[in-house]
Amino acid sequence: MKVSQYMTRPVLTIPPGHPFRQAIDQMHGRNINHLPVVDNGRVVGIVAKTDLLLAAANFGSAEVPVSEIVHKEPVCVTETAQLKYAARLLVKHHIGCLPVLNTRKQLVGIITKTDIFKITAGMLRARPDAKKASAKKVQKASTKTVKKSGIKVAKKAGKKTA
Repeated sequence: MKVSQYMTRPVLTIPPGHPFRQAIDQMHGRNINHLPVVDNGRVVGIVAKTDLLLAAANFGSAEVPVSEIVHKEPVCVTETAQLKYAARLLVKHHIGCLPVLNTRKQLVGIITKTDIFKITAGMLRARPDAKKASAKKVQKASTKTVKKSGIKVAKKAGKKTA
């Protein structure tokens, strides 16, 4: 089982200069616990809801950017990695999530320890691959059945069936 089958996508991200109080509101509004911090298309950190709540207690009403709170150099995983490997990274580093990167080091998803628990408990099924799902839609759209003089013709890449 690959990470890409179970990761959440698309991922809500924030830039380093984002005010931490707005980040808290976004997390509450979407019921999420982690936000990747992205700068110029690259993941530069991760911030957890607990970090932001602690910052709120320490900074009060001051407008502090997320860059002051972020965990820099986050542990990431590739979309082709096995779930077992991702689970080991979460345990080894005592973290709650892993940003998922493609081969170009671009953020394509996120997988959390809750996702891993749900998979283990049979509560989370593989999500359809976005590329495969769109290819199936195109394939269905290009397959048409036409009746010509009592012969059923399925148009798909120029093949005919009788």
